[in-house]
Amino acid sequence: MKVLGTAVQLATATTKLDTAAAVHIGNTADSVLAVTIRNAADDADVGSIYVAAKGQIQITLGNGLGIRGATTFYATPIALSGI
Repeated sequence: MKVLGTAVQLATATTKLDTAAAVHIGNTADSVLAVTIRNAADDADVGSIYVAAKGQIQITLGNGLGIRGATTFYATPIALSGI
């Protein structure tokens, strides 16, 4: 995994990392929580992904898509797989 920027804390009302092609997300909570994927216009949810308690995931984002989540999530922009 090639890190391309600094980790940011997510928020439920603010879309973040909408310029990243891929992100690594960590959940610091003791419970399963969902990360929400937002559309490029940032006016609707595209979907959600549940992350295990204290778990981590990597996701690829389409053009302009961003993410929202509880403040227990931290996300870092990363290079697309294979780089």
